[in-house]
Amino acid sequence: MGIRISFSFLIASIQLVDAIPKLGERGPLILKEIVSQPWAASWKSATLKNVRLISEKPDLRQPLNLPPVWSALISGPDGASGHLIWDSVGEGKLVEFSLDDKFQIKGVSGRAISGVPSFQQFPITGEDLKPVASGCVPTAAASVVSYWASERFPSWRGHDGKKPKDLVLRLRSKLNMTLFPDVDGFTPNRMALAGAYPSELLEVLKAETVTYDLPIQIGLGRFSFPLLKKEIDKSRPALLSCMVRVAHKPHLSWPHEVAGVGYCEIDNVKLVGVMDNFFPTDHKETIRWIRQDAFRSILILRPLKKD
Repeated sequence: MGIRISFSFLIASIQLVDAIPKLGERGPLILKEIVSQPWAASWKSATLKNVRLISEKPDLRQPLNLPPVWSALISGPDGASGHLIWDSVGEGKLVEFSLDDKFQIKGVSGRAISGVPSFQQFPITGEDLKPVASGCVPTAAASVVSYWASERFPSWRGHDGKKPKDLVLRLRSKLNMTLFPDVDGFTPNRMALAGAYPSELLEVLKAETVTYDLPIQIGLGRFSFPLLKKEIDKSRPALLSCMVRVAHKPHLSWPHEVAGVGYCEIDNVKLVGVMDNFFPTDHKETIRWIRQDAFRSILILRPLKKD
């Protein structure tokens, strides 16, 4: 009897495996669901190319120990492109994606705030006269500050923040930036990377509201998807810390700070839309969509109601 049960179980297991597509083949199914979103209709003919299994760089200086994933490039309309990453284990669920284009996303399935600028990190001259990255924390913060300066508080730009780089540098000068040599190839010229803690950014932004007499409440806490959704629905972008792969170099990963501007659900996965400051794209409005489990903290900025 035991032999019969074991044999029957083996047959059932084989049939189950045969019924489940190989995880590497889930990409087209996920892409089909992405382009079926009302806001992505113009990409309905998109296809995948360069599908490959990617592992984290084995000798990464500061490894996150992220598991291997499937990665592919998306070929869109009129030469447009994007990227798609999904799990190599479990059910092969969506990890992240982007479509390099401008979309208006507002509906039951998702929403994104328009008008949050996508500032990219840039090199500055360090104390040793060598180039250093501006850093994700001040660059992401400058995107959100610039949004509020355009929407409601023009004085927040200050006399020294008329240009995006000036605003980034002002915020950066108030943070304790830690430098890291780029031994892994994050940047083309191997310039030093620069990081700071969200808790320090919290204090810097609070001080800025005092300096510029801004009626804004600022708080920092553990990331929560419902909280982010509430902020986005009120057109309030947030600053988010996360543990992610570099979108255009998925074998590299790092702790990262980004501007949170949207949310949606695809492939039964809750996704956060961000303006990524280390993400070269053709359209400055391009949103990177990342699964919620990558996020660690959320820094919110809420204008106080007028009396």
